Amino acid sequence: MWSSQRYIELGKILGRTDELLDRAVEQIEAVIEPPPNPPALLTLGHLAMRADVPYASLRRFIAHDPEAYRRFAVKKRSGGFRVIHVPESHLLKVQRWICNYILRDVPVHQRSHAFAPNSSIVKCATRHCRAQWLVKLDIRGFFDSISELQIYRVFRSLNYQRLIAFELARICTFAPASSPRYKLGNWRNWNQYKLDIYSHRGQGYLPQGAPTSPMLSNLVMRDLDRILTAIGERHGLYYTRYSDDLTFSTRSTAFSRNKAKDLIAEVRERILASGLRLNGGKTTVVPPGARKVVLGLLVDGTEPALPREFRSLLRQHIYYLERFGPIRHAEARNFDTVTGMRRHIRGLIDFANMVDTPFASKLLARFESIAWP
Repeated sequence: MWSSQRYIELGKILGRTDELLDRAVEQIEAVIEPPPNPPALLTLGHLAMRADVPYASLRRFIAHDPEAYRRFAVKKRSGGFRVIHVPESHLLKVQRWICNYILRDVPVHQRSHAFAPNSSIVKCATRHCRAQWLVKLDIRGFFDSISELQIYRVFRSLNYQRLIAFELARICTFAPASSPRYKLGNWRNWNQYKLDIYSHRGQGYLPQGAPTSPMLSNLVMRDLDRILTAIGERHGLYYTRYSDDLTFSTRSTAFSRNKAKDLIAEVRERILASGLRLNGGKTTVVPPGARKVVLGLLVDGTEPALPREFRSLLRQHIYYLERFGPIRHAEARNFDTVTGMRRHIRGLIDFANMVDTPFASKLLARFESIAWP
């Protein structure tokens, strides 16, 4: 069985450059990648039968019933709040069916490293190890910016007929009863079906919290990933995307800040043409000699590593949990609940385990020995 990791390891033994090996892997995977073969869907009733979901519920979801999602806000580390949409049980069931039987085997672009089989933060960060220059960009409001029409085009590209592609797009998107965005031309209701059930003031968007949203975002981004890969290569940079995080890097010292400005301007133009926007506050250019961090991992060396401050934070959490107990530690660190704190710290340990298993295993043993309420 083909293994890109094994291929790269053998290539390094033979003295091949990382750039050559990366290009070879992409060309091989493009050839051996099987074409998607999604299941046939003839009508909405056919989907109801295959997904074992009531037909009446699907009709409701296509009408963008506002009660189809439970919405709540969570604090973001960078400040502000993120709105999470939790689908109701029948909607969740049909979305999971779409994930498992339609979207799971559709290939994403090779430079996309999130929400796909065998993708990971570590694999993405590895592509930028030993970089001399690093350019990091962030897409603002990523899921919220991907429209119902773009999702419709994804399902059409999988050879579904227009009506069922439209209905699948409606099932996978959320549209509030009213929104300022509906005044914009590209967010007005676009559908060609005149039935009352399909009428709505504006288009829906990908809800954060629906299981279909991550996979669909990758498929919407395929063309843009191809364009950004080409832009990076013209500037002598290697491009990757992890969800809304865009990274360009080079091991050459010949790059410069002026060249970085030209790159960012070209990327911004292409992003805007796709209906997305860059988050200017998160645009970062890292020159030679400065510490390089990609997706929370150090990439200065030959392999990704956990930053020292991350290790210290995790050790500190465990120490104070052992010394003062979960309740006092949650209060001291301003966690809303002990349960939320526990999930947060466990998530940090799981993240560490992807990079440094011995370090994470020791802390996990101490974490699990704590007397949790």
